[in-house]
Amino acid sequence: MEIRIGILLCDHVADDLIENHGDYQDMFADLVLSQDDEIEISVYDLTANQFPIDLSACDGYIITGSKFSAFEDIPWIHKAKDLVRDLYQAQIPTVGICFGHQLIAEALGGKVERATDKGWGVGVHQWQIKNQQEWMKRNPLESMSMRASHQDQVVKMPKDATLIAGSDFCPIAGFQLNSVVTFQGHPEFSKEYLETLITNRLDRIGEDTTNAAIESLKKEVDGKTVGSWMVDFIKNSRA
Repeated sequence: MEIRIGILLCDHVADDLIENHGDYQDMFADLVLSQDDEIEISVYDLTANQFPIDLSACDGYIITGSKFSAFEDIPWIHKAKDLVRDLYQAQIPTVGICFGHQLIAEALGGKVERATDKGWGVGVHQWQIKNQQEWMKRNPLESMSMRASHQDQVVKMPKDATLIAGSDFCPIAGFQLNSVVTFQGHPEFSKEYLETLITNRLDRIGEDTTNAAIESLKKEVDGKTVGSWMVDFIKNSRA
């Protein structure tokens, strides 16, 4: 089944890192195409006010991570929340990653806060799968490990959402509400990119957390499996 996935870009890789790591749309394209190389990709840079005009132009959408917070009073973020609500109303499958996970929560009645009591969630994190879904069945897991980089957390899911994954550190690390599914972790991040990102943020993250995060990068991750879930979710929803 030929499908088109729209990548809703909410940030860019720093200029000095793009040559070695690509931009965020490249990371997501690699992840998606590793599952099905016939998928067509469209990119919409929300930060540059490039929003899809015809929502039905894509079979599903992926909302990327961002250095911004989903609760910030920024025009394109408000417009992005309206877009989430429109996609939800139209029942077009939408996957939110990190900032995208938080944006969807905020847009559909949940709540996101800065986790000041817990600090940065960086490095490789593991979350328990709380509710298995149909789109997970091809590659089921009891827990999932992904690379992570976030300060904010979803503290309240939208009404009637189903919790997908969580941990003590991040109790709401993924949820589904009908045509939307979200993950706090980054299935698209490479080990090398995240290590550079963490190192560059040493002053903000703190030395102890930075050292622990870099050490954790030795662990295996389930990014490819989560990528398969994302593609299967979109395909199954549009079948």
